[in-house]
Amino acid sequence: MAITMQAWHWAVLAGVLLLLELATPAFFFAWLALGAVVTAALVWFAPQLIWQVQALVFALTAALAVLAWFRFRPTPQASSEPGLNRRAASLVGTKTTLEQAVQNGRGRARLGDSTWPVSGPDLPAGTVVVVVGVEGTRLIVEPVP
Repeated sequence: MAITMQAWHWAVLAGVLLLLELATPAFFFAWLALGAVVTAALVWFAPQLIWQVQALVFALTAALAVLAWFRFRPTPQASSEPGLNRRAASLVGTKTTLEQAVQNGRGRARLGDSTWPVSGPDLPAGTVVVVVGVEGTRLIVEPVP
């Protein structure tokens, strides 16, 4: 018994791949679906193609579609506000007072309505400091000269 693949097989595969595209956050399965659609169209017009040739056509068109996407996809533009939605990064340059002394490189400072963990040289509570950097959620501070 010979294995045969008809155009509707490839159309169903394209539909399944498009459903996977909807179910996943990656923009990848659409390009595989495009390969299945091209293969379905080819098999529709040339039904005598053996399944090995069909699979090769699918693999090549899917690979070309993926490569074309990575080559010609739009590049994200740099934001005019790089600290947007990164609250800690937006605090760089801010002056504040230490709420807890910095001991062994760790302390806390109040900024707005919350306290932040800080790192820096050992300093007593009440020292005015400036935020010079960020490591995760920890602010890097130095005393104001």
